[in-house]
Amino acid sequence: MTHIMLKDALRYIGMPMEQANKEIIRKVEEAYELIEHIAKPKAISHKLNISLNGDEVIFENTALKVESSDLARLLRNAKSCYIMAVTLGQEVDRQIGIKQRLDMLDAMILDSCASVFIDKVCDEHEQELMKSLKEGEFFTMRFSPGYGNVPLKAQRPFLNVLQTEKKIGLTLTRTNMLVPTKSITAIVGISNQKEKRQKSCGTCNLVKTCSYRKRGDSCGL
Repeated sequence: MTHIMLKDALRYIGMPMEQANKEIIRKVEEAYELIEHIAKPKAISHKLNISLNGDEVIFENTALKVESSDLARLLRNAKSCYIMAVTLGQEVDRQIGIKQRLDMLDAMILDSCASVFIDKVCDEHEQELMKSLKEGEFFTMRFSPGYGNVPLKAQRPFLNVLQTEKKIGLTLTRTNMLVPTKSITAIVGISNQKEKRQKSCGTCNLVKTCSYRKRGDSCGL
């Protein structure tokens, strides 16, 4: 576990690095080791051509269309993209559930470490996809349903296109929540020019309710 990952895990539980004592740091490091041991990461992605019709993003040769000014702006220089899904598997959810019944602090720490770990898995999968880029092609930042004004309901057609239930065991509830919960779906545009790949508060739809912002911090994305 790197120093940056430790700092991220502490931020997820609302504790700045400078306030963490040795016992908390030990708990985080042990929880991360547990996640590494029990997680069964699986990732799947598919390249699609896209076109824009105003704020509507059309994923060609599929039934997938997303109405979102934020996504359209992200993909304004792209003619194609990857859609991707990543999951850590059911055992991570099960262990977090066990911790919730025993000790809420331990549960929060394990949950935060799982979040850090799945971000790492997403980054690694994205790095693999980058190898397919041709000269003059560049990735946009990774953008997920629920971020900006991309609706969560977009996840269902994503999963259908990727056949995630069959291929990586990832499903969706009626309220469009991913199962296992430690899972991520995302879009990465393939642009014809270098793009800013850093997420910001300015494009996040949680800006009014964000606990980080309330205490003068950010999620670090």
